[in-house]
Amino acid sequence: MINKINFQQIYEDELAPTLKESLEWSDRFFDLSHQHRLLVEDLVTIGYKQALEDALDPELLADTASLAGEMGTQLYNFANMLQSYLEEQTDGETS
Repeated sequence: MINKINFQQIYEDELAPTLKESLEWSDRFFDLSHQHRLLVEDLVTIGYKQALEDALDPELLADTASLAGEMGTQLYNFANMLQSYLEEQTDGETS
């Protein structure tokens, strides 16, 4: 899974202007020094990876898969019950 992170947008739109001002950093991402851009990119990437790891916790995914399987089975059974009911209604009308 490859996602492109827009570091410029995150820096310019999401980072508080007061923080940039207190650090005495430019408001524009590409006006930052190379080292500052690398720092911002590394911090955003680390945060992104951590968020994915937290969201894709294997135990949570296993529970979600199990629940989805149960829900699928219940929906399948419900669809069959409705289909049987409709067939009975159709047969009753033609008799």
